[in-house]
Amino acid sequence: MSSSGAGAPPSLLPVRAQVLTPLGWLQGTFNVPRNQSLMDFLSPGVQVLKFTRVRLPRGTETIPFVGLRRESVHLIEPSIEEDLIETPGSMGRTTPRSVGCLLPAGEVRGTLEVLVNVRVSDYLRQQANLLVLRNCTFTPEGAASGSSDVRRLRTVLVNLAASVGVAEWDAPGPNA
Repeated sequence: MSSSGAGAPPSLLPVRAQVLTPLGWLQGTFNVPRNQSLMDFLSPGVQVLKFTRVRLPRGTETIPFVGLRRESVHLIEPSIEEDLIETPGSMGRTTPRSVGCLLPAGEVRGTLEVLVNVRVSDYLRQQANLLVLRNCTFTPEGAASGSSDVRRLRTVLVNLAASVGVAEWDAPGPNA
């Protein structure tokens, strides 16, 4: 019998995250294979996302497992290094653009890396489901911009299917 480990399950990286859903912000862990980026792990074909050690917004107990329905996930704020979120080099040469994602629960504004010489509108049409925004602020619906309810987020993944739309704040002109 070979000890090469060919049948062994992949080594997993526990990725702590806060996830905005219609219930509010859930806290828990995604167990990501070490050979995948978080974006690859959350690939479009998966309709239920495995989320472990979950705490509900006003809950005190930890739930061992919740299968999150993709359409209920609005935002994911992961607590991992930037180079583990997307596969390094997968984007090519990019330029930062200031965008806002309009969600039923509020608005998240941040920086979106878009391929050089590609309009934001064209870039969005090519995206399957998730956008990565950096240096963000999330303002809940009805909250003032300077309110204590506003959250600063280093990096957030936005589920386009759960968003109302994406707005560009630094658009170069009417053809953007």
